[in-house]
Amino acid sequence: MNKTVFLKKFRLQIILVMVLFLCSAGISGAKSDQKVRNLKKEAKGLERKIKKGKADVKTFVRKENTIIASLNETDIAISKARKRITASRAGLAALEKEIGNTESASESLMKQIQISEDYASRRMVALYKLSRLGKMNMLASADSITDFFQRKIYLERILDYDQKVLENLGNNKIKFQTLLGELNAQKKKKLSLESDYKKQIRVMSRKKARRSELLANIRSKKSLKLASVNALKKAAKALDKKIHALILKSRETEKPGKPLSGKFPKLKGLLKMPVKGKVISRFGKYKNAEFDVMNFRSGIGIKAGKGDPIRAVYAGKVLFSSWFNGYGNMLIIDHGNHYCTLYAHAEEVFKKEGDRVEAGEVIATVGDTGSMTGPGLHFEVRHNGKSVDPMKWLKKS
Repeated sequence: MNKTVFLKKFRLQIILVMVLFLCSAGISGAKSDQKVRNLKKEAKGLERKIKKGKADVKTFVRKENTIIASLNETDIAISKARKRITASRAGLAALEKEIGNTESASESLMKQIQISEDYASRRMVALYKLSRLGKMNMLASADSITDFFQRKIYLERILDYDQKVLENLGNNKIKFQTLLGELNAQKKKKLSLESDYKKQIRVMSRKKARRSELLANIRSKKSLKLASVNALKKAAKALDKKIHALILKSRETEKPGKPLSGKFPKLKGLLKMPVKGKVISRFGKYKNAEFDVMNFRSGIGIKAGKGDPIRAVYAGKVLFSSWFNGYGNMLIIDHGNHYCTLYAHAEEVFKKEGDRVEAGEVIATVGDTGSMTGPGLHFEVRHNGKSVDPMKWLKKS
């Protein structure tokens, strides 16, 4: 039973009590007094039921609000988990590269060690033969004094080179052991990152299942759907306030630098679509047939594939890049002349507050964060904080 049914029931009960009182006015005598007492007693009972009913309605409304809030909290948790997964994936990719570099360096060093060991082995044989011949005998067999000294210099150079080769061989072996230690540490780190990555995947899977459960619950119950519509109305009002606050802050704290072009007003009807997809909801007032209520949509909804690139329709500076209740991951870009564009329900956002963007630059990817209708983009154009019809600004395809 929803709150509307509760209220209708209570109104009928109150009317019944009033009718009974009016009827009793025409009755006289003891029977009349008894009937009045009975009616008063019944009225008190009804009053208690009404109070209980009102309390039940409040409890019911609280439960509705809790479910809607829970969906928003789950959305935020999924968004955070997705960011951690992206960071873990990037960390794993970087670590894979490090491991590859370390393995490559180890292989190169191992080849150098093998070459040095082969050379040292040959030199040991040569030195053994030289020791059998005798160093002095080799020098004494010189044909002249000049030949003697040349042989002596060459021999010293060979022995000096041999010593350097052996020193390098020792140093390379130490480096190789160090590299092996680094490689083992990197592989342990990789295992830890992989474990964390898998854990984050499991966490997000559980939260996605919870989100699906909540959405199914909302879609199956009319009262919850109405509560979600009211929540979106509140979110839209909160967004209006936020945008006005951002505009004021931007004007107060604007620092000197590269000015925005100021050409945005001349681009009406010439802007490219921010994402490839189909426009499924239009700007302006619309009637919700299910609840017979009028509502206002401050932008357009574009149905698109999850992960599809979202592009800035024009150059500007990012005013806002964060989560916003009811809109999920959201970006607002200032284009100058008091115009800005808004991109909501994104999965990943690639720009932060204060960043400059170029026309056509990929700023985010399509997602379903904060959305109850699946993957897509909510897109707005605003002038002085007031929403205007984006379709009048987009190029007709």
